[in-house]
Amino acid sequence: MLVNGCLRLLKTPLQILENTGLWSSSLQHVGPALSLFGVRWASKKASGGKRNTGGNSPGKRLGIKKMNGAYVQPGMILVRQKMAFRWYPGNFVTKGRDRTLSAQVAGTVYYTHERWNPKPSTVFGKSIAPTLSDEEMTRTFVNIRPEPELGLFKLKEQV
Repeated sequence: MLVNGCLRLLKTPLQILENTGLWSSSLQHVGPALSLFGVRWASKKASGGKRNTGGNSPGKRLGIKKMNGAYVQPGMILVRQKMAFRWYPGNFVTKGRDRTLSAQVAGTVYYTHERWNPKPSTVFGKSIAPTLSDEEMTRTFVNIRPEPELGLFKLKEQV
């Protein structure tokens, strides 16, 4: 009995239908294209997911915001930069948390190329910087030339 069951499982679906009497003359024209097993469809959607959206972020608008000779007020952004310094803070210029350079006083912006002297407490300042030439240590500094104060105030002795 067990052997007959195993042999029956090994037969093709059409032979099983013939032996059981379910095979009719009308199905003989269809032939082997008829199958008891259904067609297997994809179980997952074949398109990109929600996470696959890299590269579509907007630009960060980095770079120089105020050119050489521009008049600025205190707190105005002069340069936006990312990661490493390309422009360094000079006179009356502060460095923000994200390396944004902004003005401390009202005045005119000017750029200079000067030798950069790193802090001697760092490894770069101790070992690497002394071996580099002046040309290799030249950096661009952003400075502000403060506007002269007008005589709108009086000293106590003048009053």
